[in-house]
Amino acid sequence: MLAGSVQPVCQSAAQAIESTYGSGSSFNKSYTALDGTNSSLSGQMFLTSLAAGDFEFEHIIEGAHPASAMFPTLLCVADAHHKTGEDLLAAMAIGYGFATRIGAATTLTAETVKGFHIVGSNGDLATAAAVGNLLNYDADTIASAMGIAASSSGGLQAYISTGAMTRRLYPARAGQLGAEAAFQADAGIEGPRDVLENLEGYLHAFSHNPKPELMTTGLGKEWMSAQQTVKLAPVHAWAQDAEAVKNVTIYGNRPHVFDPNTWIANPSSFQAAQYSVPFGIAAALTTDLRNPLRMNDVLLKDTAALAIAAEMKQVPISDDPDFLWGYLTLELHQKAVNILFDGFPRLPTSAPVLLQAVENKLANIVDAFGVQADAVKDMILDVRSLCDVSVLFDEMVRVGKLATAKFEAKAAQ
Repeated sequence: MLAGSVQPVCQSAAQAIESTYGSGSSFNKSYTALDGTNSSLSGQMFLTSLAAGDFEFEHIIEGAHPASAMFPTLLCVADAHHKTGEDLLAAMAIGYGFATRIGAATTLTAETVKGFHIVGSNGDLATAAAVGNLLNYDADTIASAMGIAASSSGGLQAYISTGAMTRRLYPARAGQLGAEAAFQADAGIEGPRDVLENLEGYLHAFSHNPKPELMTTGLGKEWMSAQQTVKLAPVHAWAQDAEAVKNVTIYGNRPHVFDPNTWIANPSSFQAAQYSVPFGIAAALTTDLRNPLRMNDVLLKDTAALAIAAEMKQVPISDDPDFLWGYLTLELHQKAVNILFDGFPRLPTSAPVLLQAVENKLANIVDAFGVQADAVKDMILDVRSLCDVSVLFDEMVRVGKLATAKFEAKAAQ
């Protein structure tokens, strides 16, 4: 969220929020996003989720992006209602688990056959369920909220061929609409309570070959969301590991690494560049992405990175979508280099290793901004003991406002 708050699409959205949801002086209670923008609760939820998802930096799982399409909104609601850290964690477990199961049941044919981008379609259902859990709604109300949310689902993949910014909006709108659906259901608006299995419902509309049994298999015992992918660089998930680099060849699985939707050899915009597997790898080979803010529109003009991406070769070595390793060969100063990818940055691996990786990710971001966030880190590590989540959120906003101000000052120089 911190890295996303200073991106152009988030800054533009802040202007739009003022005209559609008002500013802090327009209502009795104002809510603050990480960049300092004051708005209604709905405006805050939208901007916070947009910041989480607009920099290709959030965790993902099974075609779902609960880290941007559910969690930021849930955090805003927990802040507004002064919920405890344990309340937040319980609702997060519901939201992450539900988003993952919907994504698995829908299958990726929603994207590959139907043309939807399902981050914008399952996040609102998951948010509705998570917010309902957080606010202690009964089962019928939550089911009704899910029905309302599903009726607002959407997201098209037309951004891939155009480089448009709409992909950035999907998780933001999903979280916002999901929470609003929960509030509407609590106020008495009824949605279809069988919206998932209904013959004219969600799975029928979005999936070419749904697997509804995955919604309930092992429910309450198997937490599918524990397999989520952690993005350690701000590029597409399948490009995470990565003037003298030549002849780069990628050996990997055909369904994901070489998906035509993400093998974008000549990206036309920064949005397309972040979604491009070859450009993400090229960026990692030419730029030190430990500072994530170096992944920016200036890099899109880097002739070395563009040349590597355009000339990158692909060699499929598996058609198994669960085949998650491969290797990369290249020439560096006329010497052959072979880089083996024997794993994938996702949960679970080794818990201490993963924790260190995400702590490093936070450190890289705050260092890039030149701010301190030790208090935020300490509260995140001990979130379960928080008596009021608003204490954490207030500190996040303080750091976010300082980071935004420093970023804008540097950009103006």
